[in-house]
Amino acid sequence: MKKIRQRIKKWCTIDHVVDLSVDIFLLIWDVITSPILIVMRILRHFIGEWFTDKIKAGVRWIAHWFERKREYRLEHGHGLFRTYWFLILPSPFILLALILALAIFSGVTEGLDTAMEEFDDF
Repeated sequence: MKKIRQRIKKWCTIDHVVDLSVDIFLLIWDVITSPILIVMRILRHFIGEWFTDKIKAGVRWIAHWFERKREYRLEHGHGLFRTYWFLILPSPFILLALILALAIFSGVTEGLDTAMEEFDDF
């Protein structure tokens, strides 16, 4: 405990205290002058939570679907291809579509970044 006190006393110079107080004042000033940031952070939190909950529910649904299909397949003596042919055959096209979607999304975000840089220069 003594070491911590000594460290704090050693750190508490005029320069550090002034820097800390100015930083705190600027943070408070930014929040007070733009209350929309508080609203946006709250909305982003709840929307992000809702979005992740929906993704988790979708993944759970898919996992349970495969579990039910496996039970059905084993019960009736069906093979993997007979059970999952509608997933196996279009899988290359699905993979290609995901790659293209990712490429388009990354291109759009890069274009938006470039547009925002040019807008800031304007």
